[in-house]
Amino acid sequence: MICEDDKIPGRREAKRQERRAAIVAVAQRHFQEHGYGGVSMSAIAAELGGSKTTLWTYFASKEDLFAAALEEWTVEFGCADLIPDLGSLHETLVGYCANFLRVMLTPGVATLFRLVIAEGPRFPEIGRIFYEHAPLRRHRTLAGYLERQMDAGELRRVDSLRASAQLHHLCMYRLFMHSMWGLDPDVSQQAIVREAEEAVDMFLRGYGE
Repeated sequence: MICEDDKIPGRREAKRQERRAAIVAVAQRHFQEHGYGGVSMSAIAAELGGSKTTLWTYFASKEDLFAAALEEWTVEFGCADLIPDLGSLHETLVGYCANFLRVMLTPGVATLFRLVIAEGPRFPEIGRIFYEHAPLRRHRTLAGYLERQMDAGELRRVDSLRASAQLHHLCMYRLFMHSMWGLDPDVSQQAIVREAEEAVDMFLRGYGE
């Protein structure tokens, strides 16, 4: 018997997207709890109450499923596509960097970083998937803003993508790394803004006109 909803393309697609979201949610939990290497498509299918064949109609491989899980994590972690204009170059960069640090200091990001670092040597594909879906996306977004500032004469003409990566790394070098090492740093809003200001100051000393 055919469900009435299945006769309507819009409802059929909505149900498919709902099912896909459920698969990704289960996969995220499995990846967090068992690591990339400890996750199997069979276990995910069993929890969902279906077969691997059904699961494969949504995701052709574990790599594809991990990429989808990472895509959802990236959305949750606030990987913005635009840099909000807060006035001056300095103010805009401090605002962006402070927001970036807030995101990096959330428990979910730490879990994801530990997963990639722990599993990367055995499964290099997850490092590539992670880099393309998270760091590289942010680097490109900020690079576009830096490129416009170079055109406006606010920054020296350099490789904007490289400069973007360097600013992100300046933001991460202390508070985020200390939190990853379990050193319990001060992650108050005041401390985050101070860290962002120091990173931007160092960056502009190197690249400012």
